[in-house]
Amino acid sequence: MIRVLLADDEPMILKGLRKLIDWNALGFDIIGNACDGRELMELMEALKPDVIISDISMPHFTGIDMIRRIHEEGLPIKVIFISAFQEFTYARDAVAYGALDYLVKPIIKQQLESVLYKAASLINEHQEEAIRKGKLQQLEHKIRQGELESWLAQLMEGTLQPGSAPYRHLACELPGPLYSTGVVLAEQLPGDSDKWNDRETKLVEFAVGNILQEVVRRSGSGHGFVRSGRFCYVACHEGPEGALELAQDVQRSIRTYLKLSVTIGTSPAAADFGSLPEACRQAEQALGLKYFDGPNRIYTYRVMDNKPKQDELYRRQLAVVNGFTDDNWEAVAEGLDRLLSYISVSAYGSRSLAVSTAFSSVLLLAQELGKSGLSLPEASLDAHDVQRKLEQCGSFAELRRDITETVERLFRMAGAESGNKDKALLAKVKQYIEEHYPEEITLESAAGITFMNPSYFSFFFKKQTGINFKQYVTGIRMKHAVRLLLHTDLMVYEIAEAVGYNNARHFSDIFRKTYGSLPNDYRQDKKRKA
Repeated sequence: MIRVLLADDEPMILKGLRKLIDWNALGFDIIGNACDGRELMELMEALKPDVIISDISMPHFTGIDMIRRIHEEGLPIKVIFISAFQEFTYARDAVAYGALDYLVKPIIKQQLESVLYKAASLINEHQEEAIRKGKLQQLEHKIRQGELESWLAQLMEGTLQPGSAPYRHLACELPGPLYSTGVVLAEQLPGDSDKWNDRETKLVEFAVGNILQEVVRRSGSGHGFVRSGRFCYVACHEGPEGALELAQDVQRSIRTYLKLSVTIGTSPAAADFGSLPEACRQAEQALGLKYFDGPNRIYTYRVMDNKPKQDELYRRQLAVVNGFTDDNWEAVAEGLDRLLSYISVSAYGSRSLAVSTAFSSVLLLAQELGKSGLSLPEASLDAHDVQRKLEQCGSFAELRRDITETVERLFRMAGAESGNKDKALLAKVKQYIEEHYPEEITLESAAGITFMNPSYFSFFFKKQTGINFKQYVTGIRMKHAVRLLLHTDLMVYEIAEAVGYNNARHFSDIFRKTYGSLPNDYRQDKKRKA
């Protein structure tokens, strides 16, 4: 309905206007009437009518005063003047200020209806034009926003050329003096069993994007955008504390309005606009800490140079193997817990490193069990399946649980295989030899590990391996001697001592019997062939 305000200092005229035509049938709604110019001004401001039908000459303010104000303020109000006489000066001023028409009393019904039709047509055209302009502005804003987001994504990728027009535009949009970036991950709260469908997911993403944009802009200069399917933002700050404060505000707003778990990775505040691509990578790496420490937190990037030390890693892996050979699940579980805790700490911040180290540990366990002689069913461990499962784990806690279940299953299988008790004893002896070959190893000391007397142990060892105990120890020592010859610059006498021989000549004689040449000749020959 078109809103109409009537004004005349004669009550009978106002009453007559109300009854003259069927206003509602024409699409008009009379929202009020004024009896003098002052009241008209007040109602015009309070009720914001679309059309004013007013006597041109009233106490306090004239109709010309009223239409002049409408003209000066640019108000979209159509004015129809009425008067008891036709005065040229009034009519001229009314037209000059944009009056729609000037009707002389008594008002004829057909004339008023005709003017109202004209007013309705102009108002509808104005509204349609306003709608068209609004849509055009929305489209232009959407295009500009999309273009801006595309530039920001390119800037963060490092593919936006410095000095280009988009680069200069972003530099003006983001004046500093300090900058930070953030990556936002919003998820359902833990324990929420109702999973989102596709429509709900899109609505949530739309809402998160709007809240992010609003919070970032509220903080000052900054923009939210989507990069590689993730919500990101870049913002300017006056002080270094601004980076964390903004991340907290984003997290708090999304939690409050959407009731979602929010994890944010943020870069520290930096002073160089050109460093934003690096800051974005830092925010991504910071978000990766969620894998280790869990969701619903803010992670600020820090430099980490952790990686497993191979000696310590192997020592912990070996503890798990020893638990298998001792047929002791408690030892296996304790060793596995220590191993996984070490992987978590040493690979902290790198999900890929944690997964690859855990996977290689499972493979090494299977290989060492095979070397020790413990039998497992052929299909007991599918390496590709293990790797796939570990890569799909959403957190290190899930990876820990998955590996523990895998190792426990292998332990049960090993215990169910016939003959594994003797194989476990043999594995224990082999492990002892592998760890102590540089020392003096005797038949008696090895027999003590298995709680057998030396004579029976000698029989047992040869039955299980096909060679006698002394030959096996010699083979292990020669294996390590070859490793030291090919991968170190140690002298022959140093290698002899390192593998358990006090006499270098005796070592050389045994080496020649084993490999057909003296140690130095063997080394030179291998170097020539390499």
